[in-house]
Amino acid sequence: MMFDDDNSLKVAIAGDVCMRNLTEHMDADFSRAALSEIQPILDNADVRLINLENPLTDSDKAIAKSGPSLKAKPENIAFLKEGRFHCALLANNHIGDYGEEGVYSTLKKLDEAGIGHTGAGRNIDESYIPWYFEANGLKLAVIAVCEHEFGIAEQNKAGTAGLDMYRVYHAIKNAKINADFAIIIIHGGNEYNPMPTPCTVSHYRLFAEFGANAVIGMHPHCMQGFEIYNNVPIVYSTGNFLFSKPAADDPRDSWYHGYLPFITFKKGEPARLEVIPYQFNRECTLISPLKGDKKNKILAYIDEISGPIKDEQLLTKFFMGWCVLSGTRHGEYIDYKPEFLEEQEFLTGHPLLALRNMHTCEAANEMMTEFFKMLADGKLHIGKSMADEIKRLQKMPV
Repeated sequence: MMFDDDNSLKVAIAGDVCMRNLTEHMDADFSRAALSEIQPILDNADVRLINLENPLTDSDKAIAKSGPSLKAKPENIAFLKEGRFHCALLANNHIGDYGEEGVYSTLKKLDEAGIGHTGAGRNIDESYIPWYFEANGLKLAVIAVCEHEFGIAEQNKAGTAGLDMYRVYHAIKNAKINADFAIIIIHGGNEYNPMPTPCTVSHYRLFAEFGANAVIGMHPHCMQGFEIYNNVPIVYSTGNFLFSKPAADDPRDSWYHGYLPFITFKKGEPARLEVIPYQFNRECTLISPLKGDKKNKILAYIDEISGPIKDEQLLTKFFMGWCVLSGTRHGEYIDYKPEFLEEQEFLTGHPLLALRNMHTCEAANEMMTEFFKMLADGKLHIGKSMADEIKRLQKMPV
């Protein structure tokens, strides 16, 4: 249902949805069942947004990249239709996995279904065009950007909206001329890290200073905390919304938990943020809002991981701990050879692709820069002292 309050606009923002391993099942019936418990909450919003973490395509021509190539069948759009989502957020590290053909197929399918989209386009300029929505006499602009992994749009290449501070600044400023409120959604950060990095915090706060009325982060596959910065809600990571995993893991794995940011905009007032925690089962057949004691425990957990965001020294120590845990593993990918200059193409699995991503992806670059700095400065012991605390926070309390 839609609120009939002429003075406010309510927005529900769902995190990452990926149909891998579900493409043969995700039809209208499957989708209705999976959404059945959380749909009443979604329906309390005037507008519903969701991050679509795979292209909708029949193509088998995956690009060369590090990491998995993800896709879904065009008919799997049933999930977005059954959830009554108004807009698909396409700025992420997988929409470009099947090249320009995959991007075009996704845009076409969304257009045919009457579902809006932002964050990807036929070129970099188009990928930055906001999606607008009007209800209750108010107008909302939605902008979506992502860090520089694979599938980024260029001047003459279809893809996603790669993070560019100059473009972000002008996108927000222009959107505020055309709308009452602007939300920016950012796909980035360190996967599986329960804490945002220092640079992530700086960037998201800067987006608020650019004029965004709310800033929402996605991508880490786990929840991160939130803050109210200069009256602007900043969510650092919603966690997954529905995302299958190849192996059945511990149900307390943070992969299976997230929260739905529910934001209320009203003219002349700061945006109000409510967080609604949920979990989904390993089979991806049901997304369940948490209730009672479970809900209270997760809300307390979110408060706990939100605390260090306001403490620069503590957040830096957490980041140093993450760099020890993850930087050590990523350092194994560093393998450059002079003969790479003679190669004509670099197929998926080639070591240069992982090396490339460590340089171009903002979060990976920040992590490896800090890791090498810690090595050079003899400060690994600081990071090691935080490792057990990070591992503890990677497990959910329910």
